[in-house]
Amino acid sequence: MDEACGPGVATERGASCRRRSGAVLAWSLVAAGALIGSTLLLVAREWGPGLGLVIALAPVAPFVGMFFALRRSMAALDEMQRKIQLEALALCVVLASVVCVVVGQLQKLGIGEELDLSMGWVAIAGSYIVSYLLVKARYG
Repeated sequence: MDEACGPGVATERGASCRRRSGAVLAWSLVAAGALIGSTLLLVAREWGPGLGLVIALAPVAPFVGMFFALRRSMAALDEMQRKIQLEALALCVVLASVVCVVVGQLQKLGIGEELDLSMGWVAIAGSYIVSYLLVKARYG
């Protein structure tokens, strides 16, 4: 197992942490691009059942890659960084839930009906970023 990542790590370890963080970011961007691209293709025209299924499921592979990159990155964190991540994730669940409930209720009124469930990851990602920044600021 890699040594812990966090503030004040040695230069070699810090570079390794940055590479893992870069991998998570890269997989996240590829997953977002695949999801947006897949959605645009599916909305643009009618595809046959076989090709339509391939296009619809294309974003799954990058999301699985993102999961494994994130798992490797989290395994290398020190205890304080893990605590920060855990608190940020706990807050993220609450914030993302609020966003999903608000969107769901507004859709019942006919507002935002074009939003689909697959874009819920935007609420999760956005609320995680906000949560992480809040928790990180608290711990300095």
